[in-house]
Amino acid sequence: MKAKLFKRVLAMTAATVLSVATLVGCGSASESASGEAASNVTATDGGTILWMSNLSSGAQYDAMVAYGTKLCEQMGYNLKIVYGDGFNDPDGNLTAVKNGMTSDVKGILVSQDGGIQAIMDEYPDIPVAAFNTDMNSVFSEDANIASNAAVKDYPNFLGTIADGHIDGADTAKQNFEFVKEQGYDKIGVVTFPGYAYPNLQVAADTMVSLCDEAGVEIVGGVVTLEFQPLDESYFQEAGRDDLDCIVALCAGTTFVYPTMVQAKADGLCSADTKLVTSGFDNDPSLIADIGEEGTIGYLTISPCENIGYGLTLLDKAIKGEMYDDFVCERIDSAEYVIDSKEDIDNVMSKSVLANNDYNDAQISYEDLQACASFADLQALFHSEQIMVDALK
Repeated sequence: MKAKLFKRVLAMTAATVLSVATLVGCGSASESASGEAASNVTATDGGTILWMSNLSSGAQYDAMVAYGTKLCEQMGYNLKIVYGDGFNDPDGNLTAVKNGMTSDVKGILVSQDGGIQAIMDEYPDIPVAAFNTDMNSVFSEDANIASNAAVKDYPNFLGTIADGHIDGADTAKQNFEFVKEQGYDKIGVVTFPGYAYPNLQVAADTMVSLCDEAGVEIVGGVVTLEFQPLDESYFQEAGRDDLDCIVALCAGTTFVYPTMVQAKADGLCSADTKLVTSGFDNDPSLIADIGEEGTIGYLTISPCENIGYGLTLLDKAIKGEMYDDFVCERIDSAEYVIDSKEDIDNVMSKSVLANNDYNDAQISYEDLQACASFADLQALFHSEQIMVDALK
C-alpha cells in the first residue's frame, strides 16, 4: 500500500508544485482528450521523439517544451508530448504512451518511472531515456522500491539525469552549507513523508546530524507535511517566532512560502526569517521576494536544459552512434543556486526559463554535438556553463 501511495503522492506533488493555468510552448500547444499535446514543428524526415511528461503546464514545463522542440528540430525529429498518469500509475503511464505511439516514433523520453518496464517490454526496439527523475524504481538498492530493477540491464535503456541530487544526504549538505555560511544557529526544518520520498528522509536525517555536530538548533524538531501547506500554527510553537531560517526540503515555494508571508504579515514570524528551499514559481510577487533582502534567501532549480541530456542519448542510440564509453546510469543534475537579487534578475532576464527562447539556452545543439564521449556529455551538464553564474 505504501509503495502505491508513494507513486501517487510523487506525481501529485510534482504537478502541484509547478502547475499554472496556462499551457504555453514554442508556439501554442493544445491537449487532446487522450492527454496528448499537438506537435509544434513541421514534420521532419528523422521521425518523432515521444516525451511522456510528468507536467502539463508551468514555467519550467513551458521552457522545456520550447527548448526541447527546437533541439529536436535541429536533430531532425519532431517532439511529441503525452502526459503521464497523474498518480504515476504504471498502467496509466503505459496507456499514455500507447495512445501517443505512432509508426514514426524512434525514441521515448520519460520524466517519471511508473510502468517503465512495461513500456519497454511493449516497445523493445525503441530506446528510452529519462530526465528530471531519479528512476528509483530502476536504480534503488532497496528491493521494496526497485520494482523496475530489470530495466537497468535492458540494452535500450539509457539512464537518467535527476531533478537535483540523487542522494538526499547531498541535498542536506548543500542546504546546511548556506545555514553555516550565514551563521544561523536557530532554524526550522520541514519535509515530506519518508514513505513517499525516501531521499527526503535521508536528507532530513542528515540535516539533523549536521546541525547536532555544529550546535545549530532545529526548533521543535523536523516537521513532516502530509502534502498540505505549512499551517500558520507552526509559528505559534515556542521559539519559532524568531527563527533564522526554515530549511524546506519539500517544495517550499508552494508548501511553505505562502504561509511564511502571511505569518510575517500577522506578526507571528520574524521579518528576518529566511526560506531555504527548491522549486520555482514565476509569480512576480514571489520573484521580487528572492535575494538578500527577501524572504527566500536560498533557492535551487534544475536547469530546463536537462531535457537535452536525454534527447542527446536518444539521438545517439537512434543513429547507431552511441558513445564508446557509454554506461547506463543515473547522474545528479547541476543546479541554479539563487541566493541574491542579481541571481534571480539574471534568471528572469537571460535564461530560457524566463523567456522560452532557445537562443537564451545555456547549452546549444552545437555544444551537444561537440561532446565526443559520454564523459564529455556528463561534464557539460555538470559544468559552470549550465549554472547561474554563467548568466552574469
